[in-house]
Amino acid sequence: MPATGPPTILFEVFWTQQKRKRLIEAALEGVDLPPEDYPFYVTIGADGPLTPTRLADILELPLSTVAFRVKRLERRGHAERTDNPADGRSYLIRLTPEGRSLLNKARPRFRSYAEAVEARLGSPKTKGLRRSLVELRQAIDEELAVRSPTRAARP
Repeated sequence: MPATGPPTILFEVFWTQQKRKRLIEAALEGVDLPPEDYPFYVTIGADGPLTPTRLADILELPLSTVAFRVKRLERRGHAERTDNPADGRSYLIRLTPEGRSLLNKARPRFRSYAEAVEARLGSPKTKGLRRSLVELRQAIDEELAVRSPTRAARP
């Protein structure tokens, strides 16, 4: 197979994502919370209660993925549905006391790892990376809009 050139920035992001997954696994070791569900606990815990559609928008995931993951939280007794007073056809998702307790155990552990990584980089580099990642996401959205106008970019 011929060489295609150096890895693109998107491949670097993929490798970084793999490392991020391992960091979450290490941080949550011994906590009964699957690492792949951690962003759901954090988002529902911080921003909830949320409709499934709003949760999908925040996490930039398909609604079907959000529904599947939320059911996992519900089966564990860590999330529950409540009536949506703004829309009788919809519902809100919130953490149960057990789910909030688990998040309160997991969050400081993950935050400790995340803050240690940021400390290794230093504040100026962390701020620069944050700005660059926002710019990268915007560039991806713009390219998707040009190449796939029917697939509108998410906010």
